[in-house]
Amino acid sequence: MESKENKKQTETVQEEEVAEKATEEVAEEIPETIEIPAEAVTEVADKAAEYKDMLQRLQAEFDNFRKRNAEAVKVARSDGINEMILELLPVMDSFERGLATVEGSAKSGLELICKQLSNLFSKYGVEEIKALGEEFNPNYHHAISQCEDKENENKVIEVFQKGYIRKEKVLRPALVKVAQ
Repeated sequence: MESKENKKQTETVQEEEVAEKATEEVAEEIPETIEIPAEAVTEVADKAAEYKDMLQRLQAEFDNFRKRNAEAVKVARSDGINEMILELLPVMDSFERGLATVEGSAKSGLELICKQLSNLFSKYGVEEIKALGEEFNPNYHHAISQCEDKENENKVIEVFQKGYIRKEKVLRPALVKVAQ
């Protein structure tokens, strides 16, 4: 048993000697300092600065792209909502005309539908353009008729079709009669 242990110790000592000898040989082959020409250092530093500048420009460009894209999505969403509301306005007009002519239990059903549509419009920021009795404003009113009335000059005296606005954008101008 002792001979096995002696053999292991001898092998371990021999391995350590071989490793030490190899380390010394490698150390002799590698010079203490490596000299790098100043031109190479300058060239590498210039390349690093160039890559850093390129990276910063790309990051800024991507940030600008992200902002432009977010704005485009916002505008497209708003335009889509406006188009859908424009499609619903004639439906609202029809229900309001129906309310004026219907009596009885059907009227309460039409009132409920009109209220639901009105709540939907309010949810998306759609407001009715005030017209009756207001000063005529060509940005919000479309005059389709005129009449003589010195007392109410340049005021809307009758509304033929309601107008609507959403986020300061006129979806549909009010069709009105104006006093002259």
